[in-house]
Amino acid sequence: MTTTALVGRIRLVDPAPDDLVLPSHRVRSGVPDDVLPRFCELVWRLSYMMRKETVKAQIVNWARCPEPFRASLMRVGWAVLNVPAPAVMLNETASRAVMSPRALRFTFGVWTDFARWLIEREITSLTAVTAEDLAEYAEHMRTYGRSWDHDRRAARALTRLWAYAPFLLPQDRLVMPPWEDPAAAMTDFLGERDTPAGGENSIPIVHPAVMSPLLVWSLRMVLDLGPDILAAWRERKRLLERTREPSARGDSHKVVAYLKDLIARGKPLPGYSGYQARGIKMSAQSRGSQEGLPALNRAYVAGIVGVSIDQVTVGRQLIRHELEPRHFGSSAPLDVPVTGRIADRPWADSIDFENVPLLAQHLSTASLIITAYLSGMRPEEVQHLVRGCCTREDRKDGTVRYKITGRHFKGVTDDEGNTVPEGEIRPDPWIVLEFVAQAITVVEELEAGDLLFSRSFSTGHRPSSDGGDALTGDLAAKRIAGFIAWANQLAVQHDRANELIPEDPDGPVVLQRLRRTIAWFIHRQPGGRIALGVQFGHAATLMGESYAGRSKADMLELLDFERGLALADALSDARDRLAAGESVSGPAAPRYIAAAAEFENLYAGTYLGKRELAALRKNPKLQVYEDPKTLLTCNFDVFKALCDPGLGRSGASGRRTPDRTRCNPACANISRTDSQIAAVQAEIDKIDADAEDGLDPYPIARREQQRRAGLVQIIERHRATAIPARPAEEEH
Repeated sequence: MTTTALVGRIRLVDPAPDDLVLPSHRVRSGVPDDVLPRFCELVWRLSYMMRKETVKAQIVNWARCPEPFRASLMRVGWAVLNVPAPAVMLNETASRAVMSPRALRFTFGVWTDFARWLIEREITSLTAVTAEDLAEYAEHMRTYGRSWDHDRRAARALTRLWAYAPFLLPQDRLVMPPWEDPAAAMTDFLGERDTPAGGENSIPIVHPAVMSPLLVWSLRMVLDLGPDILAAWRERKRLLERTREPSARGDSHKVVAYLKDLIARGKPLPGYSGYQARGIKMSAQSRGSQEGLPALNRAYVAGIVGVSIDQVTVGRQLIRHELEPRHFGSSAPLDVPVTGRIADRPWADSIDFENVPLLAQHLSTASLIITAYLSGMRPEEVQHLVRGCCTREDRKDGTVRYKITGRHFKGVTDDEGNTVPEGEIRPDPWIVLEFVAQAITVVEELEAGDLLFSRSFSTGHRPSSDGGDALTGDLAAKRIAGFIAWANQLAVQHDRANELIPEDPDGPVVLQRLRRTIAWFIHRQPGGRIALGVQFGHAATLMGESYAGRSKADMLELLDFERGLALADALSDARDRLAAGESVSGPAAPRYIAAAAEFENLYAGTYLGKRELAALRKNPKLQVYEDPKTLLTCNFDVFKALCDPGLGRSGASGRRTPDRTRCNPACANISRTDSQIAAVQAEIDKIDADAEDGLDPYPIARREQQRRAGLVQIIERHRATAIPARPAEEEH
C-alpha cells in the first residue's frame, strides 16, 4: 500500500493496484488467493468473507459509480474493509466495529447513488460537497418512498465517509453531515419516523386458511406418502447404479430380448410423460431426426436389464424397423407398491422413474415446512441443520423427548461485540414434536451430504462460486410454492376441494413467516382439525422447554407478544358486544364486564406496543380468552381454573393460560354473551336438522340428543341469570 505520512504518524489510505481488498483474517477458509479481488478490479466479491452455508452472492460493481468519484470511493471502501472503524461509528445501539458483507454492499450502494446525485448537480469531487448539499440529499432520499429506517441507514452510510476522513487522502474527504451535529436529530432531515420498529413482530403471519391445509399436506406427505416416495427413491437409485456397471460388448442383445418380450406381451415400452416427452421430441427434430418414434427411456431400460445406457441405444437401433409408435408408453413405472392413501384411494396408481426426483424434492420441502414451523427455529437455524442433529431421549418418567442440536446466529458475538458470522452450537437443544423428528429422518435418507436442506438437492440447481450449499431463503420459497401447486393438483385429482391451499393475501409463504405463525396459532387456535389444535398445545409446551432459562428468550418473547395481541382482540370484542347492549351470563359475568370496562379506560384509542401488551399480559383482571369451539369466554383466574390439574395442590399453580383441551363446563371462569348464546342456538338447530334427516347411526343420534339437552340448559340459564349490559348512551 502506498501511504503518505501525517502528524501523529497516521497513514493515509492509498492502496496499490495489486493490493488485496478483503482482509485475510475475514476470508473464508478454502478460498484461493488468486480469486480474491484486487484494488485495481472494479468488481469486488464480498461473499468470500461469508462463512454461513446460506451464503448468497454479495457483489460490488464500481463500474456503476460515476467516474469522477470512482477512485475516491474505492479508496474509502478499501479503508472501511481494512482500517478499524472510527469511534464515531460505534456510538449507536447495536453498532458493530466489523461490517457484514451485506452491510458493506448496502453502504457502497448508497455512496454510488449519492455520487450520481452529485453529478446531476455538477459537483464532481467529495471536497466540493457542503453540509447544505448533504441536507438536500437527505430530503431527496425521502422521494424514493422507502421506510424511515432505510433512509436512516443510508444517512449513516454517508456519515461513514466523513468518519474515515482522518485516514483518507485530502481529495477523498467529506464534510461532516449536518445530522451528526450534537444539536441536531435525524428527524430534522428525514421527517418524523412514520414506520413502527421492525423485527419479527412486523412480519405477517401465514393466513390461517393457508397454513392449516399447508400443514395438513406437509404432514400427509411425510407420514403417509413419504414411505412410498422413499421406496421409489431407493429403487431408482438402485437402477441407476446398475447402469454404471461394466457391460459386455454383446449386452445389446439383452436389450433386444427385453424390448421384444414387452411387445409380445402387449406391454408398453418405457417412455416419458408430459413436458419430458415434448422436450425430447423437439430436441430430436432440432437435430434433423426423421424417425418419428417416441423416445425410449434408456436409463430405465438400462437399469432393468443391467447394462450401460449406450447398450440400450445400440439395442434400440437393432430393432428400429420393428418399432411402431403404438408400442411406446408414456411412463416408466417403478416396481414399488403404492401403499399411501388419500381418504379411501391410493394417492397414485404408480410412481414414474422420471418423477422421483421431483417427488423427493416435494418430500424434502414438506419436511422443511414441518421442521421450521413446529420447532419455532429461525430460518438460518433450520437451514444449517446437519445429519445426526436430532436425538431421542427416553426419560425416567416414561415420557420421550426429541432434541435438536444445531447452530444459532442471532446475538452470537465475540469479545469485542462483533457478530460471529459462523454462529455457534446452541448450548441448549431445541425440544421438538415427534413429527419434526420423523421429518428429519426422511431428509437424512434423501440428502447425500451432511446438510439436511441443501440447495444442491433442488432440481435444476447450479453450484455457486460463492460457496455454501445450504438452501437459501429464495430457493426455499420457490420450493414451497412448487409444493403448494403439487398438493393442490393432488387435491383436485382426489376430489378434496376442502383441502386446497389458497393463495396467501400477504404474498408467498417464506420461512421467516412460519416462526411468527406458529406463535399466532398457539394463542389463537382457530377452528379446524382438533388433532392439530392438540399438537399446537404440545408445541407450546416444548417450546417453553427449549427456550426456558435463556438470557434472550427468543421464541418465548414472540409467544408472549402473540398472547398479548390475542388478549387485546378478545377484550376489544367484549367491549364492542357490551356497547351494543348484549347481556352476559355465567359465574364470571361480572369479571367479564369489569375487564371490558378496564380495558376501555386504559387502552381505548392507544397504540398497543410491546410495553402495553406486556402490561396487559400481567394484569390478572384482563385475562379474557375467547374460544369459538367451546361457545364461551374464559375469564382466566388460575386459582379457579378447573382445566389446571394442579388446582388445589400445595403451592402456586404453574399455568398462565387456560388449557383448551381440558375445558370444564362447571368452571367458575366461564361467561357467555348473547352472541355466544346465538351460536349455541345455531348448534341446536343443526342437531335438529340432522335428526330430521335421520341419517346418523343410532349411537351418534343419541349422543347428539344428549348434547342438545345440555345446550338447551345453557340457553335457559342465560335467559334467567344474564346481567343486562348498560347501553352506550346511558354511560354519558
